[in-house]
Amino acid sequence: MEKKKLVFFVALLALIIIAAYFGYRELSGEGPSVDAPDTSNSNAVAAPDFTVYDMQGNAVKLSDMRGKPVVVNFWATWCNPCLSELGHFEAMYKKYGDSINFMMVDMTDGSRETAQKVKAFVDSNGYTFPVYLDTRQYAAYTYSVSSIPLTLFINENGEIVYNYVGAMNEKTLENFITTFFGK
Repeated sequence: MEKKKLVFFVALLALIIIAAYFGYRELSGEGPSVDAPDTSNSNAVAAPDFTVYDMQGNAVKLSDMRGKPVVVNFWATWCNPCLSELGHFEAMYKKYGDSINFMMVDMTDGSRETAQKVKAFVDSNGYTFPVYLDTRQYAAYTYSVSSIPLTLFINENGEIVYNYVGAMNEKTLENFITTFFGK
């Protein structure tokens, strides 16, 4: 009986150490770093159109972005994983913003997330990437967004080439950009 207890506690300790290791890496931003997948046999599908609103209240459609690749990121100010990646999106926007459209779509529901709250957050953090408000949740509905952050990579022809659920570090985001858009 004592031997079974010992084996149980050793196994439990090993699981705790493994969980702590991966938890630390995830929370510290050290991992996981995901290499972009092979796209040689990609079956891109047409990206359904949606309308969101810029910070001045003007309607903007995804289809307005045709002709350049688009990175669409669904996020909210109350989402900690979303916040952890915004600096990486800012860096990529500064690096690739001339050749790639970035649509940072905030899940603006009018109660938990308001346009005023988003504007104050963006201004206080000095973000320069374009922020769009999904005030009717139409974009989220169109893409069945059930978990954020969610990032879509859409080619210049308006086809979704990849989507990624979860927060990304800068290396992973740049890997996706260079793989899918050849930048």
